[in-house]
Amino acid sequence: MIYEIAIRTKKGFSNSHNVSLLNDIKIMGIDGVENVEYFPVYRIISDIDDKKVSVIANELLTDRITEEFSISKYKTSEEKETEKNSIEVWLKHGVTDTVSESVVKAIKDLGITDNVIVKTGHKYCFNGSGITVEKLNKIAKGFLANTLIQEYKIR
Repeated sequence: MIYEIAIRTKKGFSNSHNVSLLNDIKIMGIDGVENVEYFPVYRIISDIDDKKVSVIANELLTDRITEEFSISKYKTSEEKETEKNSIEVWLKHGVTDTVSESVVKAIKDLGITDNVIVKTGHKYCFNGSGITVEKLNKIAKGFLANTLIQEYKIR
């Protein structure tokens, strides 16, 4: 089973990454983007149960004061549903993901002994009246993805 845990900033708290990214987009001369939301994403591939995934999200990956999480579950990546006007950035296959290695160790420290594979990624959702695939591609290549070691998908 594939689980994706998305970590979002709670309403009422500021996410400086969102503000910085919106400014960078404006500096690049890309218009039509009115709002952007960034959040880290953790992909867990394992046969563990939903309750353990929730424990991982709540106890390990989320700052319960300022953040909240959502969990998506699917059997294959083709089943995955993604928001329109979004960019996901993941490390390419074969690139060392030191954050995921730390997460796997921390999962074991929580007492969850199931075999898990963890991948870390970044998701950006854009809102605005003039968003096009071409603009999202320019944003992704301009400063969201280092295409030597990362791949990105636009939806």
